[in-house]
Amino acid sequence: MKIMKLLTVAALGLAVFFTACKKEESATMLPAQITAAEDQTTANDLYEDVDDQVDEAIETRGGGEDCPTVTIVPADGTYPRTMTIDFGTDGCTGPDGRVRKGQIVVNLTDTLSNAGAVRTATFVDFYVDDAHLEGTRTLTNMGLDANGNRIFTRTVVGGKITYPNGEFSSWEANHDITLVEGADTHTLLDNVWEVTGGATGVTRNGRAFITEITTPLVRKRICRWAVAGIKTLTIDGKTLTIDYGDGTCDRKATVTGSNGNTREILIRWWR
Repeated sequence: MKIMKLLTVAALGLAVFFTACKKEESATMLPAQITAAEDQTTANDLYEDVDDQVDEAIETRGGGEDCPTVTIVPADGTYPRTMTIDFGTDGCTGPDGRVRKGQIVVNLTDTLSNAGAVRTATFVDFYVDDAHLEGTRTLTNMGLDANGNRIFTRTVVGGKITYPNGEFSSWEANHDITLVEGADTHTLLDNVWEVTGGATGVTRNGRAFITEITTPLVRKRICRWAVAGIKTLTIDGKTLTIDYGDGTCDRKATVTGSNGNTREILIRWWR
């Protein structure tokens, strides 16, 4: 009888233990989910940086700082043309404090402000802050929307980021971009874009994910990160939301789990 009682008590104890573990797990977000959220926000940040570098090289026509050097072929202003943005093997530090190495090779079919123009960027041993970027990024001018704003489609094919510690994540994306401010000036600094669409990929720990922008992401040229907007991220059958904030320029985003719990994450930064 004593043995039976002891077994009953042990069984009840195990039941309470597993119930408590289950409740604790449901009340928090799993590390794999946080990793996926960090990987997605970081990928957006790094590949957006590529567009910024290409825009700046086109605007200055290679007449900016000593690094990077910009080569355009043919050099007579005709299209199609190829532009090579070379940061060198040792790299150089930009005004934003980021160190870039390697090359971005850009093929342009026309001036990007013209409807139908296509700009394709690929990488040759290209790094941003020691993160190695691969893949093809294509931007296509789709003309004007009903409000007279320029609209673009943007794809990332074969995107891969290898981090300094050897870990890597991969992604592919299809986005629609609307230039809502700055189209009527010659400078890039007042440009503001709204981005919709989604992406798929695999995180550093090998988990597949899907994202969808539910409230347009807002990106200002003067800020290196998205400043507002919301997207969902689905991984391991659970859906999180990532909120980029209220318009403040910072590297913070708030992740909300399916249980309503929230956690602040930072877009990754090295050095």
